Amino acid sequence: MRTLVLLRVALPLLAVAAPVLVVSPAQADVGRLSVHSRTAEFGPGTTLRGVTVPCAPDERLVSGGYEGGDPQLRIVASHPSDDQGTPAGDGAGLRAWTVGVVNTGQAVHTLRVFATCLAGGDSTAGVYEGFQSEPSDRSVEAVCPRGTVRTGGGYWAVWYARLGAARIDGSHPIGERGWALDLTVPANLPARSSVTALVVCHTGPVVAVAAEPAEFDLQSASPSCVVGAAANVCVVPRSGTGAARCPDGRLLTGGGYRIVSGGPLAGQATLVDGPASAGAWSVGLSGTSAQATRVRVRVEPVCLGSIAGPSEPVSDLLPDRGARLNRALALGGGMLGLLLLILLVALALRRAGRRSTPRVPGIEVVVRTTRFRYRDDLYREDV
Repeated sequence: MRTLVLLRVALPLLAVAAPVLVVSPAQADVGRLSVHSRTAEFGPGTTLRGVTVPCAPDERLVSGGYEGGDPQLRIVASHPSDDQGTPAGDGAGLRAWTVGVVNTGQAVHTLRVFATCLAGGDSTAGVYEGFQSEPSDRSVEAVCPRGTVRTGGGYWAVWYARLGAARIDGSHPIGERGWALDLTVPANLPARSSVTALVVCHTGPVVAVAAEPAEFDLQSASPSCVVGAAANVCVVPRSGTGAARCPDGRLLTGGGYRIVSGGPLAGQATLVDGPASAGAWSVGLSGTSAQATRVRVRVEPVCLGSIAGPSEPVSDLLPDRGARLNRALALGGGMLGLLLLILLVALALRRAGRRSTPRVPGIEVVVRTTRFRYRDDLYREDV
């Protein structure tokens, strides 16, 4: 009887706890990184030329970059694009990386272009853009929508054959979901000159992972002086490289750089900005400064990790109070159901043990009685 009562109470609780145990969060698949590259030669001239590296058909773009540049190679663009090299934003799912270059020197130079892609996993990619509100703005920012994760970013600038373009002094992550550009805009550019920032955003069971940036100093060479009418004018050539990595077990999807002290440089050129080293984001800069002051550059990696799936709360008890509280309730419900199940099994085993206990040998006495009523009025005597 007691077992029946416990079953009536426990079965509804088990019905609630069972789905909780079934939908317990499992580690989602982020996927694996695949880096594609292409090396191109650039002859002298003022014509802008683009090099595009696509992802494989079953891959999704996360970022891209370049390495091996010469200071005379002017990098005008480094951005996500379609297979033809055309940039786009507003959530477009682009799957290639394009670098736009102008060779301002007199010799042929080579540049290696990268596209970093994600194979497998459950996330989807989109690209979003930000624009200069005024042509004289010294910074531009693009931001991923809420609910998405930033994996990389880039830019493109309008190039004028005679006047050039705004110079990118820094291209780096900012905040939790943004990508920012630091600019130098020459005064001779037309008012319609513009620079566009682009950020790659992923949606799905992935999460941004915090990583420590790496900093390095640009090394000084011997000053270069030009004899002037009043005094000599000297500049200090500078150059240097650095790299940053993600924590162990996390994916390096992208990265960027900014000058944190001593800048900007005159004639600054970015020689490397991409996944040039295995598992690291590398940056190399060169330029000149008027004084032998310290010039420090920060390399900021963008790292990706997985989150427990499903991404929504694992219980509908409190859908608006957050997944952490729901998860605690789900765990408590699962433990309660498990304890009740153990209790029922123990009671069932106990009853089975009682029924199977052998009888002790002895004499069984059975007493049966019958009760009846004697009515004396049924008998009479005749005289």
